Amino acid sequence: MMLVRERGRGRSEMSGRVSAGGEPAGDRQQRRWEPIAVPGPDPDWWPAPGYQGGNPNPALQYGMWDSIALSHRPIGVLPPPMEAYADRLLLVVEKSWEDLGAVDVATFRLGRTFFVLSQFTEVEDTGVTVWLDRRHTGDEAALALLVETLGIPADCVRDLTWCPHPVVRLMSPPPFDDARSPSRWTRLLRKFRKAGTGPAAS
Repeated sequence: MMLVRERGRGRSEMSGRVSAGGEPAGDRQQRRWEPIAVPGPDPDWWPAPGYQGGNPNPALQYGMWDSIALSHRPIGVLPPPMEAYADRLLLVVEKSWEDLGAVDVATFRLGRTFFVLSQFTEVEDTGVTVWLDRRHTGDEAALALLVETLGIPADCVRDLTWCPHPVVRLMSPPPFDDARSPSRWTRLLRKFRKAGTGPAAS
């Protein structure tokens, strides 16, 4: 960044990075913080990530997963385990939680389509929920792209009645009739292959 002095304004010419305070980063002295004493929790407080009523702790902590889920919506459910899909795409699985317990989460995109996969870790056989960024439309096309990239049969996808997340109960019915219908998925996948819109499409 270059700041150029305007004549008569008294601002000298200088180059380099500028800090938020207007000083060059190299000229800024390291800030020193005065130590403060922070008291420990009150004896009757429960841990903040608690979802049972009656916790005297004024803080109710949410995981990062809760923030992600607000910007996505579930569109289908894949058979467990989630590790198989993460291994296929070499995804990093992150650990979080919500009111029903611990959740494994992987956020990624295929081309310009943003997905999240999630699975509860403390309950067996809950399935892997597929979430789509709320900015996207075309749920069927997104699921077709995902299953083709994963290399799994299209008829293994289940509809949202299989989704264990409570948010589904607050949603309207899924925009597609039956995600288990193999004929619909076969037609969609064939259309994707003919159009050349495979996993590398953007």
